[in-house]
Amino acid sequence: MNLASAQIERVTRQGSNAYFIIFDIDHFKKVNDTFGHLIGDKVLKCVADRVKKALRPYDIFGRYGGEEFTIFVSDISSTDIANYAERIRRAICGEPMEFMDTKLTASASFGIAPVTPKKLEAIIHIADEALYKAKQEGRNRVELTT
Repeated sequence: MNLASAQIERVTRQGSNAYFIIFDIDHFKKVNDTFGHLIGDKVLKCVADRVKKALRPYDIFGRYGGEEFTIFVSDISSTDIANYAERIRRAICGEPMEFMDTKLTASASFGIAPVTPKKLEAIIHIADEALYKAKQEGRNRVELTT
């Protein structure tokens, strides 16, 4: 969050485009309840690894809490950000995950907010509202606020 806050100041000063993405793993509680927390932890790690491979080297990725993650994406156009998030979503759900005798598929819902000269907390709130909309619209999708 400290890195993202610093980057908000940078892109605001430079007038660059940037976006804040928040996403979570759909129905993750069911994974923990059905397969246990050990498998749930493995799913979290697998999702994180898949996301890291899909990111650009200068994007900021972190776990927000529970099964929620954030990505700060700078220097990208408003027309490209949804495709960028969609590529990450497909990386998460593209192939099943296998752990011991357990084979699972995961999906994720994404909310995206443009970075404007606001505090990080306000930007997170806007992205979270977009995430909530993605869940209401059926999950496993990307929603961008304008």
